[in-house]
Amino acid sequence: MEYLFFICINSLSRLIPHLPNMTSVGAMALFLSAKYSWKKSFVITFATMMISDMVLGFHGVMWATYGSFFIATILGNMLQKKTTRMWMVGVTIISSLQFFIITNFAVWMSGVLYPKTLSGLLDCYIMALPFFRNTLLGDLFYTAIFFGCFEFVKAFQQKNTVSLV
Repeated sequence: MEYLFFICINSLSRLIPHLPNMTSVGAMALFLSAKYSWKKSFVITFATMMISDMVLGFHGVMWATYGSFFIATILGNMLQKKTTRMWMVGVTIISSLQFFIITNFAVWMSGVLYPKTLSGLLDCYIMALPFFRNTLLGDLFYTAIFFGCFEFVKAFQQKNTVSLV
């Protein structure tokens, strides 16, 4: 049931109208890996992407997109032992940056939109900057929401737990 809940949240964030690349998927990959395990995070993230891509359509650089989210699940492990705000922001920025670098390199390598030259690579990254801004803002926003809600619920449960001893 928990898996289904997270898959639904992530899928909806991709399917409802939103700014391009401003979804919860990267943040959820970090969060689940930090609070549960990278395996659970990977399964939920992969299922989310497959289900939502069935609706949105598949594309030629899916390997890079999915691979980048897999890297985000690994980065989330860095948050298991150290979850200070600064560390969380840093890991989130690294996750967003690696997504930008890998997925846009794949777009360039496909040769569909940009020539396979250094100039074409630079053009690809420059044209993708608005998408990077949205990815970064989405990842920071959703990471704050997920970790904040988790800590709020945990504190609420601890406060309202009755001791039987």
